[in-house]
Amino acid sequence: MGERPPFDPARAAFFLVAGVVAVHAAVVIFTVGFCAWHGDALVRGSFTCDARDRLAELLTAALAAALAFAGKGKT
Repeated sequence: MGERPPFDPARAAFFLVAGVVAVHAAVVIFTVGFCAWHGDALVRGSFTCDARDRLAELLTAALAAALAFAGKGKT
């Protein structure tokens, strides 16, 4: 059995951020499905849906994380 590679904090941070973005994406997808399921209540005006704001927030967070990890090590 070979030796284990050393712990890489940058890789661990990447997986942590990727996990958080994946969970946030699942929440957005669930919210969009929930809003689509209750479309008749949206038309009547008895229900409001804020999925558009959450999707924009998710894409902004994903872009920020991608830029942060792309710039790692550059001077």
